[in-house]
Amino acid sequence: MKDNFCDGTLYRQISGILNEKLLSSKIDVVSLYHHMINGCNDEKTNRNSDFNIAVNDVTGYGDLLLQREVENLGIDLPIYFGNPDSNKKIMIVAMDAKRNGQNHNKISIGSVFALDEKSSRETNRNDYWKFIEPLTKDSFVYLTDIFKLYYETHYNDKGKQYKLLSNKDQTYTDKASVAFNTNKKILEAEIELVKPNTIISLGNESAYALKMISGITSNELEVTHNGISYLFMPHISRTVTQSIPTIANLFITMGKLKNNAKMIALGEEIKSTKESLYK
Repeated sequence: MKDNFCDGTLYRQISGILNEKLLSSKIDVVSLYHHMINGCNDEKTNRNSDFNIAVNDVTGYGDLLLQREVENLGIDLPIYFGNPDSNKKIMIVAMDAKRNGQNHNKISIGSVFALDEKSSRETNRNDYWKFIEPLTKDSFVYLTDIFKLYYETHYNDKGKQYKLLSNKDQTYTDKASVAFNTNKKILEAEIELVKPNTIISLGNESAYALKMISGITSNELEVTHNGISYLFMPHISRTVTQSIPTIANLFITMGKLKNNAKMIALGEEIKSTKESLYK
């Protein structure tokens, strides 16, 4: 895996983009990548906690993070598998670097879907790797987040306090905001650098954000735009995929109720092909 994970020098160019548009120049992003690359086969888990940076080390969002109390801050570095010079390149874009239980004053640095960690790739806990690993057999696969920073804050309404996630915070996601335009410029730079044949979004929210950034107005699941094939997939988390047997049984039972052989057959086919979904 080490020779397949962030191979070559592409990560150095990614580091340059992040230092130019998002992070303070004093943050040595190249060294963060070296740590991931050197440790991608070790047995240690939860290595995301190894690196934390200060809130004021994020330079691309103006004073957004200084305007309120924030917690559970995280940034996931883009990662990739395979040969960057491959003729078949897939970019997978997720929403953001969701965190739990992080220090209020620090931003934890990790990787997209924690796939730099051996435990994430070699257990059944990570459904994302089940989906991604087969793609790496014959393609270069690059993974990144649309919104580079994740955080949680709070707001008051009618005397009650509510949690507000960064991807729901309009001061962060609005097209006119400094933060949105920073995220847009970073993703555009990544696309220009990687030159993917296909870009896949995971989940409705990432699809919506990707369309806003790319100027795509179609509601089709697959769109060709500026010479790139865009595929807008449903979310592949276990919360979603565990419903597949229920959906299959719904078709089967409704088919029996309506004496509809086609509906029964469809339910049986969904059930029988579930195990091969990511193979």
